[in-house]
Formats: sequence, C-alpha cells, structure tokens
Amino acid sequence: MTRLSMWHAQDTIEGRKISRAKGVLIALIAVTSLLPLVFVSPDDAPLLVNVYKYVAKTGAFVGSMLLIWQFILGFRGALSSFFPDLTWIVELHKTLGQWGVPIILLHPVFIGLYYLETRGQNIYALDLGDSFSQLVLLGMVTLAVIAFVVVTSVWFRGRLGFYPWLYTHMSAYVVPPFLFIHSFLLGPTIQGTFLQYYWWFFTAVIAALFVYRILHKLGLFSARYRVATTRTVADSTTEITMDAVHRRIVPAPGQFIYLRHNLAENSHPYTVSTYDEERKRLGITAKQEGDQTAALQKAQEGDLFIIDGPYGVFTRPAREAALPLVVIAGGIGITPFRRLWQDAERRQNREVHVFYANETFDEISYRDELDALEHVQVVHVLNDEPDFDGETGLVDVDVLERNLPRDITDYQYLLCGPPPMITSLEEELLEAGVPDDQVSHELFAT
Repeated sequence: MTRLSMWHAQDTIEGRKISRAKGVLIALIAVTSLLPLVFVSPDDAPLLVNVYKYVAKTGAFVGSMLLIWQFILGFRGALSSFFPDLTWIVELHKTLGQWGVPIILLHPVFIGLYYLETRGQNIYALDLGDSFSQLVLLGMVTLAVIAFVVVTSVWFRGRLGFYPWLYTHMSAYVVPPFLFIHSFLLGPTIQGTFLQYYWWFFTAVIAALFVYRILHKLGLFSARYRVATTRTVADSTTEITMDAVHRRIVPAPGQFIYLRHNLAENSHPYTVSTYDEERKRLGITAKQEGDQTAALQKAQEGDLFIIDGPYGVFTRPAREAALPLVVIAGGIGITPFRRLWQDAERRQNREVHVFYANETFDEISYRDELDALEHVQVVHVLNDEPDFDGETGLVDVDVLERNLPRDITDYQYLLCGPPPMITSLEEELLEAGVPDDQVSHELFAT
C-alpha cells in the first residue's frame, strides 16, 4: 500500500470518528443545558407568574450551561485528542456565546418581574447591607463582565490588536466562578433539589479546567523539541527542523502545531511544512511578520521549543477525495501543501496543480523545489516582476481556466493565504459551479 493510500484509509477512519465525536458533543451540550429545567417546579400561582418563573430559570440554567460549555471549549489542549479540528471548535465556541448571552439575559429581566409579581419587591433597589442584595449585585457584575467580553470581541477586536484583545478576553475567566457562587447561594431550585449535585459536578469540572489551564501554560502537557537545522527558503522566510526531546508528535499532512520559545511567551500556530518519517523530525516555515516570527529567523541549532499539537484537518477532505487536486496559495500560505506535492511527485498517481501567488521571485518559498517538480504542475502568479511573462494579478477563475486541462468543476480545491484573496476566490469558484464540498480553505493573516 502506498503512503497516499495509507493516508487515505487512515483519514477516512479518523474522519468518521471525528464526525461521531462532534455529534456526541453537540448532543451532550443540548442535554446538559436543558436537564436543569426538569427540576423547576411551577408555583401555585397564576399562569403569568409561572411564565415569568420558567423564562427566568431558562435564562439562568440554559444560558449558564451554554456559557460554561463555551468556557470548556476554550481550552484547546484538553480537547485535542478528540477534536483536532480546532476551526470547528472555535466556531462552536462562538455559536455558544451567540446563543448563551441573549438567553442568560432573560434571567435578570424575568426574575425581576417574578419578584415584583409575587412579593412586590424590586430586587434591583439594592441595599448593600443585605446579603440578598449583595448576591444580586454579584449577578449584575457577572453580566457586566459578559457584556464587556462581548463588546470587545465583536466590535473592537480588530482595533485592539491580538494581545490587548486576548488579555481583555481573559476577563471571562471570572464568569464561571461568579455564576456558581450566585446560583448556589441565591437559587432555591439548586438548594432544594438534586440539581445541587449536578451543579457541584460542573463546579468541579470548571475547577479542574482552571488547574489544567495553569499547568498547560507551564508546559506540563507540551512536547519539547530541539532545533536540528535552519535554512532560508525565501526572502525573510526560514525553515526550522526539530528533533523531539520530550514527547514526540506525529503530524498528518496539513496539520499545525502551537509553538513558543519559553514559558513566558504566548504560543502561535505554525503549519508542519516538513516531516521526516524515518527520523521523526518535523519542521515549520516562518515568514517574518511579527516579533515571534522575527525571532524565528535567528533560530540556531540547539535552541529548544515548547510545542502543542498536532491540530487541524484542513487537507483531509482533499486526501480523501478521488478528484484531481488544485492547491492555491498566497505567500506563506504555501506551507500546508508541501507534504502533499512531495508525495504526489513521488507517487505520480494523482493529478495535482499548484497555483502560487507572490509579489516577486524572492518571496517564493521553496522556489527551487517547486520549479524542479515534473509530475506536479506549478503556476506562479507574480505582480512585481517587470520581466515576468507568466500570470499576474489575482488568482481567479480566469487564471484557473487558462491553466487547467479539465473543466474547473472537475477538481478538488484547497486554498490557503491572505483572507481577502481566499474569500474572493472561494466565492468565484462557488459561483462558477464548483460544489461546496470540493472547496476547502484556511485563512492566513498577513
């Protein structure tokens, strides 16, 4: 069996496992979020009062559980064994927030109406000398933190920049503890039913995740790799290969790792652009675009890196498909495809085309290797080379139709590069009739 065939068989099996795991996770989130409502008992009161009560409890329990699950899904390391598809996890994380926040807002509105209707009490007229008002205030502070996280994440993330956003986003860490304190001390449904044990279970889960997050930051669950070689593969772009010192990683083609130089540094994702199966040596390719990537240009033999992973399922659909393959990359977005074209060139059992967009020849990563390919067709698209007589402008449907021997609907597509380029091209492909399941993309920020 060829290596590509082995990858295909393994990918199919792993793909099914991941699909089942995703279904189980969604079902688990739904059941655990709705289950607390079973313990809510109606009051011996008019229908309107019971409506207020049930809507308030829905906001409290369902909204809280969705936010708790959102919090759980925020720890990539804890889920990587079951869900290497981090993109899907991130989208689910966002979706839970989009539903959880408006649902939890039902609670303060309708619990206020409930108290007004049953006791004639305005619970928001706070008396801070009263323990009840103090717990109400804690709930209000929790909602304020949630609102702060939502506003900074939805409307100001682009303006804040990554690290300011990250540190403000971490204020969400106080939400689960505040939710549990507020509900344990103030909620009669929790205090008087079996639900208290259910709530204690999730309290323990969140506490364990806090401990895990600290240990993960300290590198307890990470691999250690030492630099073996470095080489320049394009202008301001360096390939770094590494050997395992502690805990070996076996990445599939197209997967990525999170890498940092020391415990104080934040991890950043890098595609595994090379992997030597005999020596178990892996490598990344980094283009200088920020402080960490600038430091990586100066990496030397013997340097130690802390690595988490591998993650990602980006190239799996293309490896599972029988159609000819077209990969389209911009800049450093070429890295997920290197192992694919290397295997295709060795095996010569699949039609593969590479369209690679850059400004100049000097920016082409692995130029010599790409230009030496015989079985794999490579089309360079350059925009700042006056003497270049090849394709220029954007990689679009017209460029594909001029260079592909078949109709463009007869290919499986993988796209990776700057978001504007990839988003525009994906829309063009779909409009041209390429089925949605034949197009996969991964966005590279520039």
